[in-house]
Amino acid sequence: MTAYFAVRPGETCNFPMRLPGAMHNSGVSQKPAHGTLRQINVTTFRYTAASGYKGNDTFAIYGEGKGPYGSGRSVMTVNATIE
Repeated sequence: MTAYFAVRPGETCNFPMRLPGAMHNSGVSQKPAHGTLRQINVTTFRYTAASGYKGNDTFAIYGEGKGPYGSGRSVMTVNATIE
């Protein structure tokens, strides 16, 4: 899975990770290089872009749980555009 969003330097973006079924655990697989990423709860993360930086940033988050076709882990790569 891949997600995209845009944010201004120094600003914050909250976003949920929505997977079919029940998510029991989640976390950060790869930290962003040009900002900070904080987990709010099992489904929601908060990205804050570095002040003064403009460009792209990438990070990855994962969710674990049980879906309609079985159990396992899904990884989402998130591409941020800081403009």
